[in-house]
Amino acid sequence: MKSAPIIQKLVFVLGFCFFTALGANAQADISFEKMNHDFGAVKHGNDTIWYSFKFKNDSKEPLVIANIETACDCTLAKWPKTPVLPGRSGIIQGGYKLKGKSGVFNKTLTIMANTLPATTTITIMGVIK
Repeated sequence: MKSAPIIQKLVFVLGFCFFTALGANAQADISFEKMNHDFGAVKHGNDTIWYSFKFKNDSKEPLVIANIETACDCTLAKWPKTPVLPGRSGIIQGGYKLKGKSGVFNKTLTIMANTLPATTTITIMGVIK
């Protein structure tokens, strides 16, 4: 009966090591030239204004962007749908629909990727005249 607790501890330690190594190997690191963009004053209209956020994969693992959640249906996002290889750069576009809008806007785009932490937030803002 003394061997049962030892085996349980061994299984726990091996499992912990396996999942820790698995998680550590799947991590990528994303860095941005800038995390927010201010469009300043823009004229109202029917267009969508866009800004390109430049980023780099600073890790040794491929960066996979699973999804980007926007603050509302007036905010849009475009991103690479294929993995960004280590050392490579890419662009995430953040857009804001001007139609029917006026005044100040400050909207977030939440990037979900194989990074630690798993989410990164970038922001677009401005004033519609």
